[in-house]
Amino acid sequence: MSRANHAIIKDPAVWTAASFAGPQDYTIAFTPPELAEMDAIVARIRAERVAIETVGAELYHWPRVTRKLVSIYPEIKCGRGFVVLAGLPTDRYSKEELGLLYWGMGQVLGECASQSAKGDRLGHVRDMSATDPGARAYQNRYELNPHTDFTDVVGLFCLRDAKSGGETPLASALHIHNEIARTRPDLLDILYRGFRNHRRGEEQPGEDPITPHRVPVFSRAGGAVSLRFVRPYIEAAARDLGEPLTQAETEALDLVQHLAERDRLDLKLAPGAMVLFNNYTIIHARRPFVDHEEADRKRHLLRMWILPENFRETVPEIEVFSSKGGIQQRETLNTGFAWGVGGR
Repeated sequence: MSRANHAIIKDPAVWTAASFAGPQDYTIAFTPPELAEMDAIVARIRAERVAIETVGAELYHWPRVTRKLVSIYPEIKCGRGFVVLAGLPTDRYSKEELGLLYWGMGQVLGECASQSAKGDRLGHVRDMSATDPGARAYQNRYELNPHTDFTDVVGLFCLRDAKSGGETPLASALHIHNEIARTRPDLLDILYRGFRNHRRGEEQPGEDPITPHRVPVFSRAGGAVSLRFVRPYIEAAARDLGEPLTQAETEALDLVQHLAERDRLDLKLAPGAMVLFNNYTIIHARRPFVDHEEADRKRHLLRMWILPENFRETVPEIEVFSSKGGIQQRETLNTGFAWGVGGR
């Protein structure tokens, strides 16, 4: 194993919850002039009956909002790795109008990728388990263990909050890397070697259901270290291949998860707030939640997977699917996969 992989990383993206005095250290509110630009866009949405299926770039004339998004981009790309934007008036706009505003913000930063074989580029994160037995893990109310997604930048926008719970813990992947390098470099070698990952039925027709290559948990390209960690996909591949994880491999995965929990920042998104984070330097999770009874008050977040241009150099083996930064749409969907606690 390269000695460079054991080196301690010095980077703004190395942090713990104790690095922040409070939400004011990472939260930026939209200003009245920026909200006025959004009011004007919503007026057009209402007048022209714009829908997400037909929206075009010409709708979004908002120079102040654009400047704000451009100004926070370096913090996401090469700073601490995440920014919270707050203050959208959820009582003034409908959910559909808020979704169109959020979609436009994503377009400022880059292309929005498909998040599943269904081809959804604006994902709805809410509890669908009562009506959809095959709902994805992010569409139920249970805990999601620390994991990364399959893209460059992840955006989560809170439309409605849960009655209780539902926090979004964030942790620094690079801090986790440093802690393992200090205490268990032998396990770091295992994580750099990686694991085969199950594609859980979202591979394209003719592709292998399990990656033919090992997907590194930590990898280094262009001097930058990146994380890719979806433990249920690793464990499902080992089970279906008939190749149980070794004690050391299990210990390595346990340590990543333990450190992500131990040094996390428990982020609580209020309605009208969104977080944008670097999916290579941030690992995230979700606490279980109890929902409101009223349908319109139930927890509801919108998710985007954003691909900015020239965002980060990564090794090709980090990709679980054949398309970089997303999951290609399938004409026919595979079913019957239990997503399990900790899935996406």
